[in-house]
Amino acid sequence: MLRKGGGMYSEIPFPTVENRPLIVSHPGAYHNYLASWNVMVDNEQPFVLVCDELSPTYPDDLGWGMFSQDGREYFARVDNPIGIGQSYRNPDLSFQNLVIHRHKCAKLGMEDFPFIDVMYTDFPELFTTYTEDRKHPLLKAAPLLSSKVRDGGLIIFDKKNVHDGAKAPTGIIEIEPGLNWEHLGSAEWFVIPGGVNLHLAPNQGIQGEVYRVSHDKTFPECFDFLATLMKHRRMSVEELKEVIEKPPKRWPFHISVDQYYYSWNRHQEFGSEGFEHPVPLYTPWNDEMFAQWIEWLIVHPEQLRPIERKERHLKIGDVNVTLVHGDITDHLDWLESKNASLVLRRKLLTKCLELNPFLWKNSVNLQPKWENPPIPKLIWSGEDATDSLTSKLMKLSKTSVLATIVHGLANLDEIRKEITSFQPIEEVLIFYSDECDYL
Repeated sequence: MLRKGGGMYSEIPFPTVENRPLIVSHPGAYHNYLASWNVMVDNEQPFVLVCDELSPTYPDDLGWGMFSQDGREYFARVDNPIGIGQSYRNPDLSFQNLVIHRHKCAKLGMEDFPFIDVMYTDFPELFTTYTEDRKHPLLKAAPLLSSKVRDGGLIIFDKKNVHDGAKAPTGIIEIEPGLNWEHLGSAEWFVIPGGVNLHLAPNQGIQGEVYRVSHDKTFPECFDFLATLMKHRRMSVEELKEVIEKPPKRWPFHISVDQYYYSWNRHQEFGSEGFEHPVPLYTPWNDEMFAQWIEWLIVHPEQLRPIERKERHLKIGDVNVTLVHGDITDHLDWLESKNASLVLRRKLLTKCLELNPFLWKNSVNLQPKWENPPIPKLIWSGEDATDSLTSKLMKLSKTSVLATIVHGLANLDEIRKEITSFQPIEEVLIFYSDECDYL
């Protein structure tokens, strides 16, 4: 609820947008990202919440995750954003939602935003330097704090860290020539039913001051930025059609539902204390919601930023061969959508799995540290390369789609001799960087 001048209003006047989520920033959030999350959930409109923090607190840092009202996990981890960070969503909400934690200085993080619809701050001192000026910290921080907030956007000042006697500014406030704030009132939010606990303590309300920003600045559009945060915005319409019935799976390195129930049964038999872990979510997406999301993207192709590929296609026997000119690490999301099996040397494989861990299940490490290598005395390329290397890589593939990089002598005659129809492979994807490869 919002109060101003003795009046009480039922709703906060959040900015309204069409055909995109609200872009929300909470710099230096630490544990208190739960407050900004709850505020945006209370608004019941699609949003992405970006939290830049030098010491981020991730939802899955504490035990196996946070509890929802029914004893399940509240947050499910999804694909990492491009660059740095971890992403999470709640699959039970009826609208699109995303929270992203980036291990990044808040000031530097501001440079990444095209603009901000809602700036949530509980520690404006992040944007100030020491001066003798006795102004309220919010006003000291105001020029930088609101530098990316669009005209009509909101500043929400959470008073959790306010010292006694520090009264927030009211009225119309000129921050600098052409930039004004209008105090809309004092707001209070109750933690959403079934929500997570704030600061790992009993549920508590959120109190803050709300300001509307007014200026005549212009900002770039936001779809390049959103594409860095959401994998499916980096796909083409054709690729989206292929995955519409394939909701993303659970984060591969988290405990599975089967593992959870095995541990629970063991605890019931041998444990002495309560079993204080939430039931894992099967998937970060409700099947119907995921299909609706993909359908929505398909009818809004102007918002997509697909990764372009320079491809050549061959048919050798019953096997489709796709030669891709470029770096394999730029196309990992595409390989995941194709259920490809990565068969690579250890150094490159490690780099790929750091960027997209979902490829781990079907990956093949050709140079394990502690086990016998699947291809003894492997020589990857050149005149002395391992004999019949292409066919050996195909035999190691864990799926019907093999993904690897240029190897052997890198010519077409070589792979034509080795790829035959009896191999249990439907497609071979080979990435190369030199224009003279596979001519």
